[in-house]
Amino acid sequence: MSEAIPLHPLVFTLQNAIEGCGFLAGITTYGKAVMEQDENEQWWMYGVCPGAIAAGGKTTNEAFLNFRNRYKDVLFDLAEECGSFLAFRNATEAFFKAEDPEESARWETALEVVRRSGSALPEPFTELPRKKAEDFPVGIQIERLENKKGSQLRPANNIQDSMSQAA
Repeated sequence: MSEAIPLHPLVFTLQNAIEGCGFLAGITTYGKAVMEQDENEQWWMYGVCPGAIAAGGKTTNEAFLNFRNRYKDVLFDLAEECGSFLAFRNATEAFFKAEDPEESARWETALEVVRRSGSALPEPFTELPRKKAEDFPVGIQIERLENKKGSQLRPANNIQDSMSQAA
């Protein structure tokens, strides 16, 4: 008999281009989150890294999209508050590194449950790609895009936003 999985440890990738005061920043985020369904059958995605974001939706995909938009709103706010690229980079890195200890503990517990349960994931998580948690590069990359030469700007640099079940 497989163990019920109430919490789902996720890893995600987001890519944004953000205009600030005199700069254009490219941000690629490799983060962690926990997803769960509440008593009203709403799905909630709680950030672990970055930890100060949560968003919900009727489906897991809607919760992810709302989470993604909340994160983008934070980046927009930071760009507006910061008068330079350096200040924006420092504020964004600090925001990303402000991991939520409670959600981090829930993520680790959820990962253990998923590993014990093997392949017995409930819908809709069976449709998500699975990524080994140890191999996922949690972190953030921030670069100044307007300084790139034309030959450095290529479609191959684009990264699709994604959400995967941590395994």
